[in-house]
Amino acid sequence: MKGRLIALAGNPNAGKSTIFNALTGSNQHVGNWPGKTVAKKEGVFQVGEFEITVVDLPGSYSLAAYSPEEIITRDFIINERPSLVVTVLDAANLERNLYLTIQVLELGAPVVIALNMSDVARERGITIDVEALSQELGAPVVRTVANQGKGIEDLKEAIAARPESSRAESSRAGSSCPASSRSVSHAFANAGSGADRSLSEPVAIENVQSLKGEKGKCCESD
Repeated sequence: MKGRLIALAGNPNAGKSTIFNALTGSNQHVGNWPGKTVAKKEGVFQVGEFEITVVDLPGSYSLAAYSPEEIITRDFIINERPSLVVTVLDAANLERNLYLTIQVLELGAPVVIALNMSDVARERGITIDVEALSQELGAPVVRTVANQGKGIEDLKEAIAARPESSRAESSRAGSSCPASSRSVSHAFANAGSGADRSLSEPVAIENVQSLKGEKGKCCESD
């Protein structure tokens, strides 16, 4: 059986730990990150030919490394080079949650996106075109309602199917546009707060397109 190391990343209260528990069940243990008081959770699950070790990274809003949680998340992705990163998004606050996902993608890490709390988004009248979002981000998107166990098997299959990138490929991708994080921040700042209003799918997709356009301009000017 092949071993793979993956990480879960996401904003606080996006349901990341619920997804971790749903993936790993009782096959997990908790400690502390070296030199930190922040809890470190690891677990294991099997899917297909893979035995997957999952590290539940601390809840973070960005990789700006202003807090211990952000430093841990950023350093783990950069230094440990997990096979892929599952970014957990709160579907009811998509714009705000996409910020971290874009930063992880900028590092060159392979990503699978868990669009969690899809039931809450639906109750608020928010419609998200998963296929369009996946195409714009270049990563698989799986709808989940983790507290009900919905979408977990689909997420496992997406994790197993996602190919790994070589360290060289990841390094090139992560260094291709050093200013793109600022472009992302600027795009979302102009778009308004996802916490203050309901977001429809066209708005979210438009912001991703704008964000990617800014990233392209940045890279061309290097």
